[in-house]
Amino acid sequence: MLKKYLKQFLKQSRFIHWLIVRIIYIYLKFVYLTSKWELVWTDTILKKQLNTLDGLLFAFWHNRIAFSMHILKKYDNVFALVSSHTDGKIITDVIKAMNYGVIEGSTNRNPTKAVRSIINSLELGNKIVITPDGPRGPVHKINSSITKIAYKYNKPLIPISCMATKYFTLNSWDKMMIPKPFGKIVVTIGSSIILSGNANIDDNLLENELLNLSYKAEKLL
Repeated sequence: MLKKYLKQFLKQSRFIHWLIVRIIYIYLKFVYLTSKWELVWTDTILKKQLNTLDGLLFAFWHNRIAFSMHILKKYDNVFALVSSHTDGKIITDVIKAMNYGVIEGSTNRNPTKAVRSIINSLELGNKIVITPDGPRGPVHKINSSITKIAYKYNKPLIPISCMATKYFTLNSWDKMMIPKPFGKIVVTIGSSIILSGNANIDDNLLENELLNLSYKAEKLL
């Protein structure tokens, strides 16, 4: 009940919404600046060519959104697919403050609109970040059409994960990880996934790749 009233209050108070966004933005910027980052690439050729690719998809677990905004800072034309619910509005404005584009929608809530927006953005050559287990889970289970889109439009699908030595978790469905300052963060970037066109097989492949990258990042710490 309290959470319901809090969300209603946030909808009505633009100042409180703006204040929360600014606090999150400043905190994350401080964390990014004071953290030691190590990027581990599976494909060194992809590393060199990534920024020149004409339209691609990045896949992150939903609980690592806070890390993704720094990981992708060097790349051009990056957009994030973000749900339009109240929590999503805060995330949307933080992402915008970090100078990324935003596509509002969800591939499992009003999927037609979201998929159309993703396709249009890909055709413009943009790079799109999707959390395939979001916006409501289950955690670490693919519930979006990301692999179908990547296969149909022949776009690279690149899984990315990470782990930090210092972080805390929110009391959310995915136990979202928020990094703390002065820690080390290992980022593991996979190869572009070779898709078969079979949704079940491709979803399982993406899920396993993301889980393996998460495990690898944890072990490297």
